[in-house]
Amino acid sequence: MTDPAGREIIWRRIMDDLSFEHAQLHRTAAGPELRGVVLIAESGAPMRIEYRVSCDAAWQTRSVDVEQAYQGERRILRLTHDGAGRWTVGGQPAPDLDGCTDVDLGVSPSTNALPVNRLRLPIGGAHVIRAAWVRFPTLQIVAAQQSYERTAETRYHYRSLTSGFEALVDVDADGLPTEYAGIWRRIAEGPALTPGPAPTLS
Repeated sequence: MTDPAGREIIWRRIMDDLSFEHAQLHRTAAGPELRGVVLIAESGAPMRIEYRVSCDAAWQTRSVDVEQAYQGERRILRLTHDGAGRWTVGGQPAPDLDGCTDVDLGVSPSTNALPVNRLRLPIGGAHVIRAAWVRFPTLQIVAAQQSYERTAETRYHYRSLTSGFEALVDVDADGLPTEYAGIWRRIAEGPALTPGPAPTLS
């Protein structure tokens, strides 16, 4: 069954043609949810990443599930956020992430939609956030300072104040990137099926 509030998108990593992502956005009773599968040729070896990011009605990240298959190893990561800046990783408190408001999955353009929708900046507005940046394939989580500036109706200037990386990101009405600085480009989109039961990541 088609979900009228659901969409699915495919991005291609045009920077090096080594990755594709198939993602879905669904609006649930609790809030929006992003699900995706990323396929990457990482150092010549296949890497598959599945993720689910659940938000509350204000687009605050509340839970993140990641499953990574790489080099014959399957790894699981689960983060939860209380909505007030405190996180757990694998059920344990993660004080290094205190104050983070969003998650940033380093392999995916989709999570840029989280701060874009949560902040709802006016054109010309800018805001610095603290994000839980998940790096792959190590699954290391870093509290990263990031800046979003809305320079036009559908364009943002993104800066990582932690790494020095910056990019122009073009988005659609749902805040999902259409073009990400010559790195990612949307190549397909359409309505999504209503999701079935959440996968058991254990």
